[in-house]
Amino acid sequence: MIFFFVFHSICTIFASIMDIDTLEGLRKCPLFEGFSDNEIIDLMHAIRYRVTRLFKGDFLFVAGEDCIHANILIDGEVVAYLEGASDRYIRMSTFHAGNMFAPAFLFAQERRYPVTVQATANTKVLRIHSADFERLLELDTRLTKNFAVILSNLIAGLTKKVEMLLLSVREKIVFFLKEEQRRQQSNTIQLSMSRQELADHFSIQKYSLQRALNELQESGAIRVDGKTIEILKL
Repeated sequence: MIFFFVFHSICTIFASIMDIDTLEGLRKCPLFEGFSDNEIIDLMHAIRYRVTRLFKGDFLFVAGEDCIHANILIDGEVVAYLEGASDRYIRMSTFHAGNMFAPAFLFAQERRYPVTVQATANTKVLRIHSADFERLLELDTRLTKNFAVILSNLIAGLTKKVEMLLLSVREKIVFFLKEEQRRQQSNTIQLSMSRQELADHFSIQKYSLQRALNELQESGAIRVDGKTIEILKL
């Protein structure tokens, strides 16, 4: 399938004085873990960067484009899509303020984005060219360590996704619910995705997802109420 992308007007602001929204987004980014506000400002003023504004529905980049920027989400929300079989687009990840996306490809030999990233709300993204990002890492060894942690966590997350591919539909859902139970620290899980988005996340059909949820509910393992799932005995 040939996917047609319409890039709406995107306003790009080049750095001069850092605004409070940009600083707030960088505070949430794991790259700046352990840094004070003044340290963040000083580091960012030592390099070139730009803040790109996206409207809901705009695309920041598409799969196959050269990856030449480090991208940090300042505000809003974007989703990453991967083209699957039968002209299906699989929702891979959702990103919020503070998240970096596709950092592992910034210094790879094959520097092309593997996914398409689209804004699902009005969004601001801070973009740093790879040469400037490399210079940024050299300014403080803590940044290098934090970036290594980001990449390590990314690899760990991808490993979990690969493990899920080997599971049955029921096992995928149970695995996901247990992860959400741990992440939300509650037996009552609030889903952030629709049924279709959740099915895409598992790379399964929507009816297969619904059937498995019904079976789990009938067995007394869970109680489902819209986007709320109560874990009873998984």
